[in-house]
Amino acid sequence: MIECNRIQKKFCPDLFEQFSETSDPRDQSYILYNNRVMLGTIYYKGIAGLSSVRAMTYEFKSGQVTGNILEFLGEERSEFLPYGVTVNEYLDRLAPNQIQGIQLSLVYDLIRRRIFDEARFQKRWLVIVDATQTYSGSRQINQKCLERHFYRGTEEETVNYHCDVLETKIYFGEKVIVSIGSEFIENNGEDAQRQKNMSPEEVKQDCETKAIERLAKKIKAKYPRLPITLLADFLYASEPVMNICRENRWEFIIRYKAGSIPSIQEEYKNISEKEVAGHAEYMNEIDYNGKPVNVLNTGKKRK
Repeated sequence: MIECNRIQKKFCPDLFEQFSETSDPRDQSYILYNNRVMLGTIYYKGIAGLSSVRAMTYEFKSGQVTGNILEFLGEERSEFLPYGVTVNEYLDRLAPNQIQGIQLSLVYDLIRRRIFDEARFQKRWLVIVDATQTYSGSRQINQKCLERHFYRGTEEETVNYHCDVLETKIYFGEKVIVSIGSEFIENNGEDAQRQKNMSPEEVKQDCETKAIERLAKKIKAKYPRLPITLLADFLYASEPVMNICRENRWEFIIRYKAGSIPSIQEEYKNISEKEVAGHAEYMNEIDYNGKPVNVLNTGKKRK
C-alpha cells in the first residue's frame, strides 16, 4: 500500500482533495464521515483488492488499518471507518457525475503530462471497449436486466437474468489501463420484441451495439479532440459500430470472427494475390456497404 500511495502522490496528487470537493447527498445533520473518508475508504478497498464491502468491513476493522488509512487521507485518527452498509447507502445517493468528474480530471491530467505518450500507436490513443458482468442469477433485480432462456418452450424452461456494463479503457502501457467511461447494457420491452427470433449471441450483440452508441456520445463529449483508435472484440464487427467510429473521426481495429460479416470474408477469400508482411497477410479497401475496410490476417501460416 505504501507503493500505491507513492504512485498516487506522483500521478494524482489532488485525488483526495477532489474527493472532498464532491457534493454530499446526505442530510448534513446526520453524517459521521465526510466525503473524503467515504470515497477514500472505497478507494483503499480497491487498492487492497477486496471483492465486496462485507470483506472491506472485516479487513478494515483493525485499529491499525483504520489509523493508517485515515492518516493516508489526511484525516484525524478515529476508531472506525464506515461500514459496508453505510458506504452502499452513500453510493446509492451519490450522483454518478460526481465520480465521473474526478475520473475525467485525472485522465486529462495524465494525458497533458505526456508521461504515457509512448503508449500511443501512430499518434493515437488506444481505447479498449468490452463488456463485463456485474450480476447473474434467477432473480430479476430490475426491469432492464438482460435474459437468457434455457429449455425454451418446455416445462423445464428457466430464465437467467444478468446485468452487464460496457467499459472503455485507455491504454497507457502494459500495466497501466485506465477507465474513461462506462455504460450499462440494458434491455426493454421494445428490444425484447425485436429480439424474439434472435439467438442469445445476436441478442447480446444487439444490446451491446446500442450501449456503445450511448457510450460513444459520452466519450466524444468528454474528450472531443482526443485522437482515438478503438479496439474491440468480434461482437462489434458491424456497420453501426464502424459508422460510429467514422462519425467521431476515430480509427478502429476490430477482431474478426468467421461469420461476423460474411460479405467481407467472401471477398477477402476470393482475392488471390494478397499483400504480405512478415507472417501476416492483408488487403486494404475491401468494400463493405460502400465504405472501405482493411483486413489483416495474422493467423495465416506461410512457407
